[in-house]
Amino acid sequence: MSKKIWIGLLSVVACFTISSTSFASPAATNLPSSNAVSEVVSPMAQKYITWQIILPKSQFPTLGDIPMTASYNIDPYRGTLTLLSVDGQTGYTWTVTYGGYVTY
Repeated sequence: MSKKIWIGLLSVVACFTISSTSFASPAATNLPSSNAVSEVVSPMAQKYITWQIILPKSQFPTLGDIPMTASYNIDPYRGTLTLLSVDGQTGYTWTVTYGGYVTY
């Protein structure tokens, strides 16, 4: 019998602990009476991307002609990417990968 009472009491305590709420009213805040202008500054969102593109050898005949940076401007992201690798080549094209952080 004693064991059942302890289990019942522990159950009641657990229920009160889990579902307890505060009945106290929130503290009053004093707002200034002047019309102060507040400015909200939020950081720009950034995202790291890799971008693989195919460049024609007619415009970039040698490895030295491949640009080291590329402008990325695909809405809503914008930024400058750095050349990561030259992935492949055919007789007419280079396949290159650029990567870096772009902002939203």
